[in-house]
Amino acid sequence: MSLWFKLTNMPEIIDINTLFGPWPAAATDLSVDELLALMKRHGIRSACTLSTVGLLLDHTAGNAATKAACMENASLIPTATINPQALYGGNGAHSGLKADGFKLLRVFPGVQGWQPDYAAFTTLVKSLSEDSIPVMVDLDGPGTASRLVNAIAGNSAPIILSGVDERTLAEALSLKREHANVYIETAGLLSAGALKFVVDSVGPDRVLFGSGAPARPMAGVLGVLKHSGLGETESTAVLSGNAKRLLGL
Repeated sequence: MSLWFKLTNMPEIIDINTLFGPWPAAATDLSVDELLALMKRHGIRSACTLSTVGLLLDHTAGNAATKAACMENASLIPTATINPQALYGGNGAHSGLKADGFKLLRVFPGVQGWQPDYAAFTTLVKSLSEDSIPVMVDLDGPGTASRLVNAIAGNSAPIILSGVDERTLAEALSLKREHANVYIETAGLLSAGALKFVVDSVGPDRVLFGSGAPARPMAGVLGVLKHSGLGETESTAVLSGNAKRLLGL
């Protein structure tokens, strides 16, 4: 029986892809309260989150807002973001992330207008490898993941590909087979059978649950997981086990 149907023992869920703050596609700002309400409604134990101020405007201000929100809410896990176009060498925004409690770094090349083989970004990843901070990269179409992974080959920092969908799935699976530090996040795997195909193809150990909430419907991704046909061990790994191991939770 699938883990999802053992109602007396609901699985622990860690969502590695949430955010709050201003969002161009939303009529109003995405609030922390809205995120927390969604987590409570859907049984999400913890969520990695960040302030969109960091990706849209200023990463220093955004990271400060993220840290403040996570200090007020124990169920939120602080995620940093950095725009590498603002890195000019030396000890910059990337230094001290781990000491400040950040468990994950997210970058958004498509939104911010830089390429994944951008030298300032590859230098950033090299520096993060020393602290073993995972880097989650939002994909904006085919080719992004390949350029990214090839540009940082040899660095040990875990790389999480976010937004993998039907356009980029074959590419992501190829990279995951070739590189032991490449992971896939689930928010874009909404096609019927896509998640099961990923797990059957490359195993469950480098697949992480993420929803994109509240910018994207949390219920949709959870529904895909519920009806994916994954077994108990596989479901546990995807929903929380892999995140715990990767983020040191």
